[in-house]
Amino acid sequence: MKFIQIALLLALCAACSSKPAAPEEPDTALYNDIQTQLINAEPGDIIKIPAGTHYFDRPLLLDGVKGVTIQGAGKDQTILSFLGQKAGAEGLKITADSVLIQDLTVTDTKGDAIRVQDAKNVTLRNVKATWSGGAKASNGGYGLYPVGCDGVLIDKCEASFASDAGIYVGQSRNVLVTNSYAHENVAGIEIENCTDAEVRYCRAEKNTGGILVFDLPNLPAGNGKSCKIHHNKIINNNHRNFAPEGNIVATVAPGTGLIFLAAKDVEAHHNEVIGHKTMGAAIASYYITQLKWDDKNYDPFTYDIKLHNNHFERKRAIPDLSKDFGKMVNVYFKGKPQDILYDGILDDKRPKGNNPMNICIDQPQNGLRFANIDAANDFKNIQTDLKPYQCQ
Repeated sequence: MKFIQIALLLALCAACSSKPAAPEEPDTALYNDIQTQLINAEPGDIIKIPAGTHYFDRPLLLDGVKGVTIQGAGKDQTILSFLGQKAGAEGLKITADSVLIQDLTVTDTKGDAIRVQDAKNVTLRNVKATWSGGAKASNGGYGLYPVGCDGVLIDKCEASFASDAGIYVGQSRNVLVTNSYAHENVAGIEIENCTDAEVRYCRAEKNTGGILVFDLPNLPAGNGKSCKIHHNKIINNNHRNFAPEGNIVATVAPGTGLIFLAAKDVEAHHNEVIGHKTMGAAIASYYITQLKWDDKNYDPFTYDIKLHNNHFERKRAIPDLSKDFGKMVNVYFKGKPQDILYDGILDDKRPKGNNPMNICIDQPQNGLRFANIDAANDFKNIQTDLKPYQCQ
């Protein structure tokens, strides 16, 4: 009987620990002071937010003023909590060029923690975004969220428990994500519909999917290309998928390291892809989602992909069964996690040959598990021979 009581107590304690603290009264005076500074800011101004945990119930807004710095006292010293947020959805919402946000944490927003939209030369440095209640579908979608920008630097940042992507850059050009840490999100780091993007020296750990390069239809900027993913640690991304149904990342199978979906001109090299129970890397066209689109300019295919000098190390576990990709791995590969899966869907308009989509895999690693799953033909002719894809 004592054992049962102890177990119940432990379960109750675990449940309590996952709940965020009750919101305190908002610090209206401090909020008004900071927001007034943002409204009256001039180019080159530095707006400092003191150390401490500060409760706000609406977003801080900066619009149209170039060259403003928003600076805390340190990533773990200045904490802006939006628990119990009453107005808006974001924590910081920025529509201004040459903004620098650094040395602070944003927690528990209804929506995105930090959103920077339609701006040039954006820098987020030593910033953290998180949700204190753990992994929940009701959490905001994105931690760090530059979208529609030209010139993005995300450096030494951290994001966790986002219900879509912890670090997301979308519909942007000239992007660098470096030295950053994404953990326990659905997608750790996501580059979506971007051109000239680079993710390097980052750690994506304990997410559902580690690093994603997507190109999606029906968005203002489409057909992104030219992305480099290198020298990252992509480790143990086996978290349950807690994205709300209907989101594209809700289809990601737990236990996935890298995904290239409708991606073009991507090079992934010198990454450590370790401990995934479903697949280390997936190369797939948008057709694999079985979703429809009405964007006449959209190119759903994946091509010009180069994987080389990465280290793959599988997790000894049964692939996830909650999503279609995991079910497919269980059925067709007898429950054995795979290193690289390619859907094999071809664009008939490209030149014919053994490798018309130019998928190049140079991974001289003993025991590497690769398969072209022949998705266009209902997996009827799965091929595990890597030779057609061993190109430069």
